[in-house]
Order: sequence, then structure tokens, then C-alpha cells
Amino acid sequence: MIYTETPRRKQITEQVSWGHWYTLANIFIATAISSIYLFSTPITTTPISIVYLLTTWLGHTSFITFLGFIILILPLCYKVTNMRILRGVASTLAAIGLALLAFDALIYNQTGFHISFSSAELLRSETQVQVSAFGWLQWFYLVLLFIIWLMLQLVIANAIYKRLKRIQRIKFTPYLITALVICFVSSHGIHVWADAKLYTPILKQDNMFPLSYPATAKTLMARYGLLDLDVREQQEELQYQVGSGFMYPPKPVYCSVNDGVKMVVLASLETAEFTNLNALDANKYHLVTQQESQDFMRQLQYGMPKNMADLTTVAPVMIDLLDAFKVPNATYTAQSDDSIENESFVSFKDAIQNNDSGLFLAVLSSEQLASITFDDLSEQSAIIVIAQPQKAKHFQLFSNFIPTDSISTNEDIAPTVLSQFGCLAEVNRYSTGQALQSPSRNWLVSTKEDNLIIVKYPYLTEVAIDGSHQVIDIPTQELILLDIDTNMLSRSIKHLENFTQ
Repeated sequence: MIYTETPRRKQITEQVSWGHWYTLANIFIATAISSIYLFSTPITTTPISIVYLLTTWLGHTSFITFLGFIILILPLCYKVTNMRILRGVASTLAAIGLALLAFDALIYNQTGFHISFSSAELLRSETQVQVSAFGWLQWFYLVLLFIIWLMLQLVIANAIYKRLKRIQRIKFTPYLITALVICFVSSHGIHVWADAKLYTPILKQDNMFPLSYPATAKTLMARYGLLDLDVREQQEELQYQVGSGFMYPPKPVYCSVNDGVKMVVLASLETAEFTNLNALDANKYHLVTQQESQDFMRQLQYGMPKNMADLTTVAPVMIDLLDAFKVPNATYTAQSDDSIENESFVSFKDAIQNNDSGLFLAVLSSEQLASITFDDLSEQSAIIVIAQPQKAKHFQLFSNFIPTDSISTNEDIAPTVLSQFGCLAEVNRYSTGQALQSPSRNWLVSTKEDNLIIVKYPYLTEVAIDGSHQVIDIPTQELILLDIDTNMLSRSIKHLENFTQ
């Protein structure tokens, strides 16, 4: 009996063959785009980790691209009879998919997390400032860029279709496909071995690529060098690798300073009534991670976590710039036995009253802070006070110029001060904080001893030295059972890492 191939079956075979070659072309494009992930992650050095990196890059990128073909395009090859429509729909889907991959790579480069439903809110808050600044011209360029990208996909799709018979005679494709399959399988095998051996250089690469291994607090910390997994099976240690090669400031700071501004920044670690603060507006929450006056002052001056500030002997950028422009500035840190009659404190108060400009920064006792009247002072000065009134459950920042819906930390003070004095230098050149006059993010990150502190109001997450964590509801100050937000954790670590680089 002779079986003849029907025209429709022949058409389906041709369309499926075209789909395979079109997918192969897009695998090359996706591989090129995904190389951004390689440059967004600390470089690995051991031979086996380099092999794993390359096999994961090639194998996983090929897999998700081919998976997209199986799910989205292959069914169309069997259902659509018009080849023009098939090429058009497939090109549109490929253009959208690769555009999302490029967008995800750029997001990962900046934030350390991938696009997902769980990261949607964080992504929105991260980009809302930049997007709100877009005019019609920027949106036009984005639309035009996508149209060009779509046209390129249509050119590739049509070129493959017109030369399909010639392309089918190419003999190297079975070897290429075999190599990609080997990369995919071997990368998983190497990861299984690394997981069993707790081999850090490989485990640090978890979650590098989209739709890859699920992120956890421990693997994210390992990826950024915060968690050493290459220890005995039952031992894990959280450690911040900023000691070797740490430089402050990480980037040169160039800006001018307005010598006519007067700013007063006061803080107290003691709880009291503080009725004098009624003249100022309070924000929602201020994060305080230090309980020693000297450490508190160091955080205020340097604008970065204490364990980073302790690694440098260079003068704080904030003080250095004010001195360079001959702006008066005075600091005072109360000792345990200081009172309002203390000679140094009296001199500091006189400096505030007698100067029309300058920065006056102090960590005071509750008695000293309560002795300062802000009604008259607020008319001629920008004021910041960090304190915990007796009836409050946490510290707050009181001010006469900062938005009341903000949250803040000690690391924000230096950028806020320099911004008030007219310095336009990028904040990440000298601080991990942000200028509170116009904050660019609605979350905070700092450290408390060896622990990582993340605040996304109304929750505070503290990640301990062994990778465990606890979540505190800020308004009630009670512990709550809530899973750690790994996207927020990733973003916070990336923020600190970018500053040290």
C-alpha cells in the first residue's frame, strides 16, 4: 500500500520546520541579550564555577527560548493555515518575549531581582520616579524602538521561510542542538553536586537567570558574598565582604555648596516627653540601629552603615565639603554625665544662636534636647530632630521641611544635609541613604551589628547571622509570621554592593 502525504500535512511539516529554524535564530539573539546577566554578577574564579556559568548561560537560555516556541508558536503551526499570519504572529510574540528579556536583564543589573508577580510592587516603586519624568518624546522613542525590533523579527522570519530548503541542507545543527542539550543537563548535574557539597562559587549563581532556581534568603546572600556556604554541613555564617578593597567615598564627589544655608540636626537616644517638638512635623518612622552616641554620630556624618563607616579613616564627605567652602559647622556628642550646664553644650547652643549659616550637628541627652526651643529657630533654619517621645513606640524624624509621609534612617541625614546646602552630586557617590526632600525609594536598608535590616513600611525585616529572619510590624512593634520578601532582600543587598563598588 502506498501512502501519499496530503497538502495540509506537507504544509504543517514545512511550518514546523520553519518554526524550529526561527527558534534557533532567536536562541542566538536571546543568548546575546542574556550576556548582560554575566556582567551584572560578581565574576567567578574557580574552573568548575566558570564551566557551570557558561553551561547554565547557554543551556538555560536555549531552554527557555525553545520552551517559548513549544508553548506559543508550535500550536500555531498546526492551527494556522496562512503562512503570512503565522510569521506575523510569531514575530510579534518573539519581539515581545525578547524585549521582556532585555528589560528583565536591565532590571537585574540595577536591582538584582527578576520581573515576577512578587516583584511587581517593588519594581513599580523603583521605576515610578524615572517613568514619571518621561515626556511624549521618550515614549515615542520607546514605541519606535519596539517597532524597529518587530520589523527585525519579521525580516528574520521571512528570510528563513524563503530560504528554508537551502537552510535545511545545513549539517551542523544536530551537533549544535546536542551541545546545547549537554550544557543544559550538565549545568543541572553540576548544581546538584554543588548543593550536596555546599560549594559557594556555584551556589552564588543561583537565581542569576530568569525562570531559573527559586531564590531563597540564603542563596541570595551567598550570591552577593554575604553568606559563606563553603563550610561544614551544619555551619553557615553571614558576613559582609566589604573590608578588602573598600574605599570611601567609592566615587569622587564634585559639587558646590551654598554658604548661606543654616541647618540644625539634633538627635537623642533617650526617651522623654519632648514637648518642644510640637513645633515640628513628624514622619512615619525613623530607623535607628545604634545605641551608642559615638556610633550614632558616625552614621549621621558618613551616611552609611556603621560596619562600613568603621573601615575608613577619611573625613566624612559632608564635613569635608562644608570645610572646603568655608561653611561654619559644629558637632557635639553628649557624654553620659553631661547636663544642660555642660560647657561644651553651652558653646554648641551659642553657636546655633549666633551664626546665620552653617551646619550644627549633635547627639544630645534627653535633658539637653528638651532645653532647646524650636519655635524661633525654625524661622531661620532647616531643622531635623531624631527622637523617640515617651508615648511613641519607635523613633521618628521631626522636621520643618521633610514630608511627613516619609520613612528615614541615619544614613539619609548626610544626603539630606548636602542637598539642603545645594550640592547636586549623585548620592550613591558618598552615601547609602537618600535625600529626604525628594526620596527616590520607599524602603530602607542598614545593618545592626552583623545583621541586615530592611524596612518596607509597615514591616521591618531583620536577617540574622545564620540566615534566619524575623519580621516586625512597625506600628505595633510586634513580631509577625511572614515570609521574607526575597526580591526586597536582593534589592537591598544589591544597593549596598553598588555603593561599595
